[in-house]
Amino acid sequence: MKRLTVILFLLLTIKSFSQEGSKLGIKSPELTFENILNFQKDEAKLSDFVDKVVILDFWATWCAPCIKSFPQLEELQTKFAGELQIITITDDPEARINRFLEKREMNLPIVIDEKRALAQIFPHRAIPHTIVIDKSGVIKAITTSSEINEDLITKVLNNEEISLKEKKEVIDFDPSKPLSGNENFTYQVTITPFKDGYPSFSNTSGGKGPYNGRRIIATNLTARALYEIAYKFPTGIRTIVEIEDKGKLEFNRQNAICLEVIVPEEIGDKRFEIMKQQLDLFFGYQSTIEGRVRPVKILKPIEGRTIEIKESPKESESFASYGGRGLSMKSSSIEMVASFLESQLDTPVVDETNLKGNYDLELPWYNENPEQIHEELRKLGLEIVDAERTIEVLVIKDK
Repeated sequence: MKRLTVILFLLLTIKSFSQEGSKLGIKSPELTFENILNFQKDEAKLSDFVDKVVILDFWATWCAPCIKSFPQLEELQTKFAGELQIITITDDPEARINRFLEKREMNLPIVIDEKRALAQIFPHRAIPHTIVIDKSGVIKAITTSSEINEDLITKVLNNEEISLKEKKEVIDFDPSKPLSGNENFTYQVTITPFKDGYPSFSNTSGGKGPYNGRRIIATNLTARALYEIAYKFPTGIRTIVEIEDKGKLEFNRQNAICLEVIVPEEIGDKRFEIMKQQLDLFFGYQSTIEGRVRPVKILKPIEGRTIEIKESPKESESFASYGGRGLSMKSSSIEMVASFLESQLDTPVVDETNLKGNYDLELPWYNENPEQIHEELRKLGLEIVDAERTIEVLVIKDK
């Protein structure tokens, strides 16, 4: 009974810790790292690394900024080998991590946290999410992996003060509620400055509730990103900026804003036009769509090969989802493949497959090995090649 009481107390302590406010300056609870890859042991505890600075780095294979930080973290682990332990944590399945390691050599431990037990202790929405714990177990920094450097580690080792801004997130942010806090308006436009803790996020469908088809919400985004939402353009890829002070479009607290448009149901299809007008008024720019010759990639059939794509059953429900893990689609046009490739390759992709139907398709993407996409496309009888074409671009100009 005593053992049960101790375990229950520990669980309640961890739960309470995870629900409090800032963790800076607070001693971390004991942590158990199970299913560790790339390490001399399968399991470990935080207390195993007593007298070392411990860095917990939450990441995923689909997170390009996470992977970009690994070389720097690996160098730091080597330089401070006897005084530092970096532990990376992911909720990706072990099979995917093993594929990742086949393509990219890595010397940092990887904890497979599929049940998100550790992520619940250190709640976050966005990754990379990085926790720095000093030799006595006190949390000294909550940041991103890009902020971890030799100077920071040296200061933590020497018990010196560090002036690193805490990475704060509003974990209970509810995007279904109006930014204004007032749900009684039929028509409202809300613009606010940057909101601490909010994600950089947008939704143009209005959700499944009373705002369906008549609302656009965007938080902590720059003018450029907001214009791309209003014009339904991919982020940064088909946009040309012709303003004198381009610095005003860089992402920072001064430039990013939150914007929401809610319109009556009968003019729901006009919400994008209204957003464009509001952006021009607020920022003082002029936005247009123009045709210009640009370098592109062409998605086309491989000559002499059969296209191996499954056509969808008639009247099946359309679905498509893509991101860093890949594309999953049902009963969707091949244009969805072009859009996915465009987002991952950061280059305009033009569909010249001449495929007119709706298709079911799974197309994986590996951030650790982007060139693998050529092989995945070859399996389908497709390829992408460099070319130039006249395409529509979004142009943002000074008035």
